[in-house]
Amino acid sequence: MRLLIIGFGFIGKELTKALRDKIGLLRSIDGDFKIVGVADSRGYIYDKGGLNVERLSSIDRLLEYEGYRLGGSAAELINRELCDMVVEATPTNIKDGEPGLTHIKLALSRGIHVVTPNKGPLVLAFKELTSLAEKNDCDLLYEGTVAGAIPIFSLVRECLRGDRIIRLSGILNGTTNYILSRMHFEEMSFELALKEAQEKGIAERDPSYDIDGIDAACKIVILANALMGRDIKFEDVERTGIRGITQEAVSLAKKSGYAIKLVGIIDRRIEVAPKLVPINHPLCVHGTLNAVHIETDLAREITLVGYGAGKETVSAILNDMITVLKRRSRRRENK
Repeated sequence: MRLLIIGFGFIGKELTKALRDKIGLLRSIDGDFKIVGVADSRGYIYDKGGLNVERLSSIDRLLEYEGYRLGGSAAELINRELCDMVVEATPTNIKDGEPGLTHIKLALSRGIHVVTPNKGPLVLAFKELTSLAEKNDCDLLYEGTVAGAIPIFSLVRECLRGDRIIRLSGILNGTTNYILSRMHFEEMSFELALKEAQEKGIAERDPSYDIDGIDAACKIVILANALMGRDIKFEDVERTGIRGITQEAVSLAKKSGYAIKLVGIIDRRIEVAPKLVPINHPLCVHGTLNAVHIETDLAREITLVGYGAGKETVSAILNDMITVLKRRSRRRENK
């Protein structure tokens, strides 16, 4: 299996470190597994014999790796079919999904397996991409798009095959959960809690994507379409962020036995909004934790809790990669 990684930001770098540590595990499944290429927005490195994973995991910028081809593109490597699997880890863009959408379409159209934590393409073109993967008999896996290390898609697909999901709700954004948790426990104002989150690197300099509920809405769209067979667009989500939450409202909720949380809900309505969550409810998690609560016709209620961003996302990517390797091995055995 020849792997191409597209994107060498935080996730791409953390993935190369994980691959350095887990290369033996991957090769125990596929003895020919190797990383043949890594691309960023300016160029790529490629070696058909396999890149040096120790060297790759030690650099901060891709151009530090010997043989970096400035001006080259990931699309070039995909078009030449120089890989068998792509991890598409470019930044999320929900306006047009690019460049990730093009990368994923190109790969799937050539029968190349795709693993991605990139929400944009899945939000904008879920049905098109899954149909393309099915048509070309290849995998499109995206566990890392929602709730980081929480294996929500894997759980439903592998362990709840006979269940019908009636309702799904979740705390899907660690930044907003951190802010609301600080307001709840430390009686901070929204502004002060946001400032602290930014200083700790939990919130971006421009926090709009998180605090306006955009990130959580993207995740709700993917969950609805992937797990409940909906055909939901981003515009269909009723979205309210947390900018208007006051310390007074948080304190009043706390005295009444509730916490205010930004909750994504898939029911008759699809929404992301601040909700009163009982403090003893499984969804009432704090700090940067995420939680997903599933209600089904047979299993009744299941709650998954875990960290939803950063290094934890690499766990989801790695698991998807292993799934691809194992499925490929089974396909070969069945031929």
